[in-house]
Amino acid sequence: MRLILFTMAMLTLPLAAQPGRGWRGGAGAGAGAGQGEPAVALLPVVEISGVVSSVHIGFGQGMPYLEVKHGEEMSRVYLGAMHYLIAENFNPKAGQQITAKGYRSGDSLIGIQVTLPAEKKTLKLRDEKGWPLWRGPGWRQGPADTKGGNGAS
Repeated sequence: MRLILFTMAMLTLPLAAQPGRGWRGGAGAGAGAGQGEPAVALLPVVEISGVVSSVHIGFGQGMPYLEVKHGEEMSRVYLGAMHYLIAENFNPKAGQQITAKGYRSGDSLIGIQVTLPAEKKTLKLRDEKGWPLWRGPGWRQGPADTKGGNGAS
């Protein structure tokens, strides 16, 4: 029985490690809309403007996000990795006006770009294809990647 399980694991592991199969995990990984695009690129892009009602940013609390009231609606705007927010000196506060562009998923937005007009601060979170900028250049090994990324987060 152990031999069968070991053999099955060895046969399926190379398939899971192929580019675009979600091996790296995290937001934006996995098979995408087209060659060299993440799965999030399949979602519709929307822009909302409103007021930050609450901020959920903290180490060990999962993906940082904002709750934004726009009109009669409330949406979560997911921002990206904590280390990226710190490096970009992005520190939103409840009560601030905000404009967010992102991929709509239910009542949430997976942020592409977030602007705090009062601070004249814009944080770009994803590139034009939808890849997360907090991962840094050359991190993926997609079909269009010729730079030899290492696949690390």
